[in-house]
Amino acid sequence: MAGKAKQCVDQCVSSVQSSVNLLQEALSSAEKQDNKNRIQQAINSLNSAQQELSGFQD
Repeated sequence: MAGKAKQCVDQCVSSVQSSVNLLQEALSSAEKQDNKNRIQQAINSLNSAQQELSGFQD
């Protein structure tokens, strides 16, 4: 099962990127500044997680 962890991590990275894309759409349509701030914080957190995962090697 060599590479199984890497495969799972790659799948997670793809899912995180999809989530970021959806949150960016939500950000552009949000009206309240508080909501925009919350969405932006989530985007930042996911981008950070994606950076961490992209360095994964199996």
